[in-house]
Amino acid sequence: MTAPRRQMSPTQELISRVMRIVRICPEAAAEVLELMFLVSQIEALTTVDREYRDAKRVISRLRNPLWDLNPSERETLLRAAETIRKACRLKENEIPATPIADIGERERIERGLALALAGEFNAAQIARVTGAVAAVLQE
Repeated sequence: MTAPRRQMSPTQELISRVMRIVRICPEAAAEVLELMFLVSQIEALTTVDREYRDAKRVISRLRNPLWDLNPSERETLLRAAETIRKACRLKENEIPATPIADIGERERIERGLALALAGEFNAAQIARVTGAVAAVLQE
């Protein structure tokens, strides 16, 4: 008697099916593996970033690039931003005016720095470093 088959996660199921395709058509291996890598990144990001903070920052940066663009390039970035907004089902008022302008971003940076620098810097020093990091990210 065989052991019952363990339930696979959606990602495991996808990998299993894709690997069958690669075995049948080895020429497609590079493209398929690249797609799998992208899928795993997307899954990791949506698992960690439930509030779509990273997507919000990407949309904001696409709308406010750091470089000069011609009208065609600008339109391409705006279309990409709109596509991401729709894919994440974000409302227009949820998109920050600048990439780190969303509420709580400074606190999130400060928590991360406090963990990384614990024992090396005191709270006042971490607050100053947080301010500097936030200012640089704002640019």
